[in-house]
Amino acid sequence: MMRVSGHEQLPQGAASAGANRSDRPLAIPGRLLRLALVGSLLALAPAVSDGLVTAAQAQESAWDEGHASRARLIAGAGDGENVMAGIEIELADGYKTYWRHAGDSGLPPEIDWEGSQNVADLTMEFPAPKRLRDASGTFFGYEDAVILPLTITPRDPEEPVSLEINLSYGVCKDICIPAFADIALTIPALQSGSHAPRIARALTEVPRRVDPGERYAGLAIHDHAPTDDGRLAITVEAPDDALLMAEGPDYRWFLDPSESAQPDSAGRMVFAVEIADAPRMIEGPARFRFTLTGGGGAIETVFELPRALLQELAGH
Repeated sequence: MMRVSGHEQLPQGAASAGANRSDRPLAIPGRLLRLALVGSLLALAPAVSDGLVTAAQAQESAWDEGHASRARLIAGAGDGENVMAGIEIELADGYKTYWRHAGDSGLPPEIDWEGSQNVADLTMEFPAPKRLRDASGTFFGYEDAVILPLTITPRDPEEPVSLEINLSYGVCKDICIPAFADIALTIPALQSGSHAPRIARALTEVPRRVDPGERYAGLAIHDHAPTDDGRLAITVEAPDDALLMAEGPDYRWFLDPSESAQPDSAGRMVFAVEIADAPRMIEGPARFRFTLTGGGGAIETVFELPRALLQELAGH
């Protein structure tokens, strides 16, 4: 099993090919000409009809209804090497769904694409989320709707990609409820789907992966250090509306960043991150991912924390 943790107008224009014509007009009786044209149109009708159905099917799948939500696949563009698609989730009023790190009580989106054809690899991306609240506490996720971009590497770039996706995700209002969708879509090679601009916009909201200290869109995650009260201080460069998210190497870790940052003596901002849950045995260093948003931008940076520091922060 393989797992990976609006309304648009259809594109204008279809290319038409004209037959070669002689410079000399043909003298064909009007009745014979009309009969010939009718016969040609009748012969072409099935092919034209099939082509229109195929094009429509290639734009999006049918919606699959879930708990207070629905999900579908939408087609993006192909570039000769990869094919873009997206999982679109719409939520009922007042409901939310979860980011890839769902906190201590949520369900992150997961997909199984094992039944897909002509797919060598598939990557699901997550746009930057908001910090939200429910009866269980705070978490990171999405309101109203979200598009999760899919980058697909075909086995044969010249052949269509047939996606068969089993999606599971969490939906919450007061408590988290599991939702499921079985969605399928065939995307022709090298097509430019009508949803391509929407998927491209969603990709711009995916956090940029940067090295420690590297600036992007006015954001940077500089360094880390333990605090006197047993938390991890993450020093960042960000505007006042900045939000920090923290992820451990696996589900056994739960990190809880402060909701806002405090300025330090150098004029940078500092978030305090509590390690609220950790495995009983910490056997070595581990990699932690920190995502920073603010001012319309989003970045993520990975720090490898040594075993001794992790034991200290986890209270071992």
